[in-house]
Amino acid sequence: MSDDLDQTDGAGGKHAAARQLAEQALRAQAAGDEEEAERLFADAERADPHAVAAVLDEHRDDPAPAAVEAPQDDAELAAESRTVQAGADAPSRAGVSGRGSGADTQGT
Repeated sequence: MSDDLDQTDGAGGKHAAARQLAEQALRAQAAGDEEEAERLFADAERADPHAVAAVLDEHRDDPAPAAVEAPQDDAELAAESRTVQAGADAPSRAGVSGRGSGADTQGT
């Protein structure tokens, strides 16, 4: 398929252009360019949502793009995780937020 979009005004032209955009979006997604994939899918949806659905249906059995590799050890996991310090006050008691949710005063 050519990378040039069909610039005709007919319904068939819009359908073909939307299909081509959806195919390009799938290629961008497979390459890991989620921002470009989102933009292309949005353009294709505006042109012809039925064409996008048809392309996605045709590719539903394709293998999913590789997921981001999970951390392999504690150091990698710690670098991606939030640190909780023992003995730290809840945000409402540490002066970080307002009165809090009220959970501290329930049952009193």
